[in-house]
Amino acid sequence: MSIKIEFHGEGLPKFQDAVEALGEGKATSAYRKALNSTGKKVFTQVKRSVAKQMGTSQRNVVKHGGMKRVPASGAHLVTTIEAKGNYLPLSDFKSRQVGAGASAAPWATRRIFRGTFIIAKLGGNVFRRTGKFSPASGRHNAIEKLWGPAVPKEMVRDESAATFDRVVRTELAPEVNRLLKLMSNGALS
Repeated sequence: MSIKIEFHGEGLPKFQDAVEALGEGKATSAYRKALNSTGKKVFTQVKRSVAKQMGTSQRNVVKHGGMKRVPASGAHLVTTIEAKGNYLPLSDFKSRQVGAGASAAPWATRRIFRGTFIIAKLGGNVFRRTGKFSPASGRHNAIEKLWGPAVPKEMVRDESAATFDRVVRTELAPEVNRLLKLMSNGALS
């Protein structure tokens, strides 16, 4: 999944004015720089927002979620934030064993997962018995690992989606104006 910031030449009178005043090369360069600068800010804010929303660290969001920023380049005026990770294991959400089961805090809310347990030898992950046949033991005591949220799904929901929209709306236009003014030596404002 990905979210992206994109510029289209049609319907942007400021872009047309910039092309006429600076030439297509400089105008495209200004817009590309504005997209990349704003894209960095958006990436940082969305990463923080996703981490807070999921209840984990920004490091885990990038490591397990595969979250990365693809900058605008050449005449391709698009910058993208991509995430390709799977669900994060409950062990990444401060899991611990309690009397009734395992306790963990996915989605920033601590809860007890009744009837579950933590196996330290298997990475400290949270498991539950399924009651299915286990070939390893020859009995009906198979276990399955429990999972928390997934970065790609959380990135386009709730607070993180609102953060993306808010930062793009507040940061992109002033950055474009600043760069156009800078590249035209103050002629465009």
